[in-house]
Amino acid sequence: MNNRDYYFIKPYDENLPKPPAESFGQILNETFLHPFNWKARTTRKSYWLSALVNAILILLATMIMSYVFSSNIDLGLKWIDGVISVVIFVYVFLANLGQLIRRLHDTGYSGYWYWANFTGYGAMFTFYLTLQPSVQRSVKWGAYLYHKGEAYPAIEEEKVPVPTIGQILKEHFFDCFKWNARSTRTSFWLGTAVSCLISTITLLLAYLIMFLIFIPYYIKGENANVNIPTEALVLLLVLALFSIAIAVWSFLAELGHTVRRLHDAGFIGWWWWICAIPYVGNLLLAFLLFHPTTQKDIKWNKYLFEKEEKIN
Repeated sequence: MNNRDYYFIKPYDENLPKPPAESFGQILNETFLHPFNWKARTTRKSYWLSALVNAILILLATMIMSYVFSSNIDLGLKWIDGVISVVIFVYVFLANLGQLIRRLHDTGYSGYWYWANFTGYGAMFTFYLTLQPSVQRSVKWGAYLYHKGEAYPAIEEEKVPVPTIGQILKEHFFDCFKWNARSTRTSFWLGTAVSCLISTITLLLAYLIMFLIFIPYYIKGENANVNIPTEALVLLLVLALFSIAIAVWSFLAELGHTVRRLHDAGFIGWWWWICAIPYVGNLLLAFLLFHPTTQKDIKWNKYLFEKEEKIN
């Protein structure tokens, strides 16, 4: 089965064993008694039932906080209820963190992908992963907490090359026009993250320099008769040109990497134009970019960092 056999949620392979069934008590035990056990995996059912329980607890704690601090009751009782609510918030956060890391392991991804939640598309990607079924093979991050032994036989993992950070940066920023190739999901999202970081730093530096240039005139007041020196105007022009150059380079780098990522998922690069659809275009494009590497031969069957290797 390859990734073109499903649209959003991959079905289970009926020829392989499915994840072990767990009771509601086992799910609660796993969630709240093992918040720091990150060397394991958890099923889709366990994760989403625990997420529902955690949402109920958060709602109750929020109601307690809202009632206590908006009512005329004893100050000591307010502090007690406030501390209880904070403890609930912290414990639920830790419980959910442990479950999310184990759920990522269960889909074949490292728990470090949790940090993707701090970006917009990254949060969408982790949500996408939590909807996927368990990978029907052993994973290197451990087994299920409530199941003795491995649920699956050892099966060879799908062959997807893993580029180094240096290879990712070279591909993203210096191979902008090499579109007749493919790029892994890890390479694309890490390259995109670094590009966003560079663009953000550049924008902040531009604002800082503009602030330093114009702050003396703001201090003197709006009605002061001051002339901006020619040197400052030249500096602003250079800064504007530099910012435009960074923006254009970032756009071309992202475009090239996006086309290669679409190829790697089994789509033609022209799907990039889907982002032109108002409001939902970028979301639809992100969905295509979430797709895993297709395991069959395609006409763009090479990676820029491994020119001779092909997917078997």
